[in-house]
Amino acid sequence: MRGQEVSVGSQLVFEPATGVVRFLRRGRVLLDHVSAAVVYTSAGGQRKKAEVAGRQVTYGLARDGASLSVADGEVELTWLIFPGEETHVRLEAKNIGSQPVRVGELHVLDVTAERGGTFNLGGRPGTWRFFQNGWQSWTPAFVRDVANGTWVNPNTADYRTKHQPHGVPNPPRTLSSEWFTVIAPPQGDELVRSPVPAPALLLGFTTTADQLSEVQLDLNGSFHSLRAIAHADGWLLSPGAKVTSETLLLASDSNPNALLDLYAARLGEAMHARVPNRAPSGWCSWYYFYGEETADDVLANLGVMQTEQLPLDVVLIDDGYETAIGDWLDVSGEKYPQGMQFIARQISETGRRLGIWAAPFGASATSKLLAAHPDWVLRDEQGQPVLAWKHWGVDVFALDVSLPAVQSWLRETFRTLAEEWGVEFFKVDFLFAAALPGVRHDPHMTRAGALRRGLEIIRAAIGERFLLGCGAPLGPAVGLVDAMRVGTDVSINWKPFWQDLSEPATSNAVLNTITRSFMHRRLWLNDPDCLLVRPSGRDSNLTLSEMRTLTTAVGLSGGLVVDGDSLTQLPPSRLKYLKSVLPAFGRSAVPVDLFRNERPGQLVLPVQTSWGSWTMVALMNWEQRSCTTRVRLSELGLPSRAYHAYDYWRRRYLGLLRDEIVIPTHRPHETVLLLLKPPSEKPQLLASTFHIAGGAVEVKDVRLSEGRLVVEMEKAGQQAGQLVFAVPEKQRVTGALANGQPLRTRQISPGIWETRFTLSGTATVELMIG
Repeated sequence: MRGQEVSVGSQLVFEPATGVVRFLRRGRVLLDHVSAAVVYTSAGGQRKKAEVAGRQVTYGLARDGASLSVADGEVELTWLIFPGEETHVRLEAKNIGSQPVRVGELHVLDVTAERGGTFNLGGRPGTWRFFQNGWQSWTPAFVRDVANGTWVNPNTADYRTKHQPHGVPNPPRTLSSEWFTVIAPPQGDELVRSPVPAPALLLGFTTTADQLSEVQLDLNGSFHSLRAIAHADGWLLSPGAKVTSETLLLASDSNPNALLDLYAARLGEAMHARVPNRAPSGWCSWYYFYGEETADDVLANLGVMQTEQLPLDVVLIDDGYETAIGDWLDVSGEKYPQGMQFIARQISETGRRLGIWAAPFGASATSKLLAAHPDWVLRDEQGQPVLAWKHWGVDVFALDVSLPAVQSWLRETFRTLAEEWGVEFFKVDFLFAAALPGVRHDPHMTRAGALRRGLEIIRAAIGERFLLGCGAPLGPAVGLVDAMRVGTDVSINWKPFWQDLSEPATSNAVLNTITRSFMHRRLWLNDPDCLLVRPSGRDSNLTLSEMRTLTTAVGLSGGLVVDGDSLTQLPPSRLKYLKSVLPAFGRSAVPVDLFRNERPGQLVLPVQTSWGSWTMVALMNWEQRSCTTRVRLSELGLPSRAYHAYDYWRRRYLGLLRDEIVIPTHRPHETVLLLLKPPSEKPQLLASTFHIAGGAVEVKDVRLSEGRLVVEMEKAGQQAGQLVFAVPEKQRVTGALANGQPLRTRQISPGIWETRFTLSGTATVELMIG
């Protein structure tokens, strides 16, 4: 039987006698017998757990929320709940004893079946979908089938260090997602047709500066437990002192993708996200030279940028210029005999910016930095240095960012790179090293706090110059980086050598780029990693289809566009692919099947301009065999009506579609990119092939005037391409001009006309219609 209940609005009910809470959504119980807890270590070294549930609570009510308090003699818990359509929850722990304690975990929300807790999501628990967000850039992120999800844990020491900040899940069946998750009921065809789909649940921490946090779901055939945990990392709590968790957001919606958007928006607002107006483009030395480039190689590629008029504004010199990890100001004289300032001047003279790679929170065993300052290294409880990673076989140790001396070194190093070297674009990598477990100089600095402090120092040193994070635990970086790598490294191989979703591979990079697309322009600019368009052969194992899939993912991500080829080796037939995604469109496509498929393959990008609107649809075949793909327009969120369909990569008009898209032969790893546009009673520009967005970037205006359809275009550089027009029945094209010069036109289908030309900067194209 339930005891006396207290209601707070229509979203929250709690029992003062037992300390349990019930969360409701639209009159329906979503979570029942919810509690909160703190895990701490007493002065005598005993590990304890103080819970709100099972105790008489002292409570306070306000217009917008409630506070529930309990104490166990050493620690007092205060649970703060602010219910609503967006419910916010925090947990405070205060030391009320006479001896210090160490706080390990703050369970801001704790539901267990053992205590009578229930999670009423809808459908059988074995059919649920769980968004599993990885800890850092390279950690896999995807919506997991809870009953039979993709294998992601190779169970190696390196994987545990880089990707499992809280250790191996216990029990092993526990699903863990860093900072947030969205848990959704089945999203199959029967629910697409359902008039009232069951709502999905968002649990996400909207502050992330001080504590790493995670959401755990344990299903043992049926629901077992659900927890949202903020990690205080053994925070030393003196008598009378208090520690507060990060803030947890709960929300529900029948559209799980909308919950991801909501979470990113609220996190970005709370953490004051930096979102530049424009995504930069550039060239990176890594994916062709792999650290063996010389100054001559960089200048040769710079020369191609000039000759081809490529609108690439950053020249990023990646790993390899330094003599060792940690010795960032010690440049290899063999590779760069005239120093980096010389390279910076050459780049600047072309109107471009120098970019530099660094891994600022590590020091290699061979570095001068470690030899001079062995005491700067983070150490474990046994006093041993913490190994962060192996760099080409060399041990790299984590630095203790809480040390004032390390902070001063960071500040001066990045000030020198910015002000003396002239670096305008910084790629900081392997950032997880700052957040590894260890005994820090400052006992009140958590892992999240150490990473954030390091980034704050770098940001202050470089000012408003561009900062790209990589290998980074995501949450603490929000508000400090301008862009963030959201996936693994790309590769000249489609699949990794080992079955591991965190390993460098183009398929892995594309997957994370898609699954984290909602972060773009809410937390930062997304970085999908480098584009590789080189031909298959000695320098690449990617097929044409795989290269096009990567190009589509980069182009539709809306984020950074950075090429990783040797431009001196690219033939025109491949250079055109790079040109097709320059400059970045800025907006990201939505994976509409994200909660239906662990490898989503239906990307939808609505495009709205002052002169027209259309939809770009990318359909991916993740399989290693050809197949026939059928997709209903309703699955893509498109109204059922007629659409002109143009195949962007194959440059084919496919006719009018109604209700369904059919790809008879969908090749292995191929992405078919379609432009869908409703017919019009008037002549209209159907598609432009000068950019992957179909005309949104390069077409500035389209107008119909006195029997002429006039298209105003502008795009940096020089590029060949097509314009495709749709002309109503009983009308035909009688001629075309580009900047006053005649253009050839041809009819490619009834009512569909095409013209080809080279766009150099600007053009006015006129289509005469009779």
